[in-house]
Amino acid sequence: MSVSVGGSKGHIAEDVNDPVFVALYHKYRWRMIPNCTGRYTCKDHSKVCHLSPKELVETVGVKSSRQYSVVLDKERNKDEFVAIPFDNEREVGLISYIKDGSDVQRRYVHTLNAPSGFQRKLDAMGVSLSDKMLTII
Repeated sequence: MSVSVGGSKGHIAEDVNDPVFVALYHKYRWRMIPNCTGRYTCKDHSKVCHLSPKELVETVGVKSSRQYSVVLDKERNKDEFVAIPFDNEREVGLISYIKDGSDVQRRYVHTLNAPSGFQRKLDAMGVSLSDKMLTII
């Protein structure tokens, strides 16, 4: 099963056949991030903002995945985020920004990333996922 995404708002058209991407794409409503090809933010934010990235992927039956926790230096004034590649090549995945609150009240902004967006966004932030950041969830 695959899903066709993109083709407008500065996005290239692409077919994505990763099963986790497809399942999340169909379970929730996503909107293209304008001029940020291959990246989508969840329109069902109020339904998913309280879910950790692990809990979000569990809603589509994923029981274990490789999760990378990334904390950028405060001088860059960027949000801490979690990246979950869905495939071994790290071409497709979830990037979830940690917004506010304690662990109990923490909120997330989840972005679903197609092949044209996942690694490109990590590169733009100067992030290379490494084993030091890795947690198996």
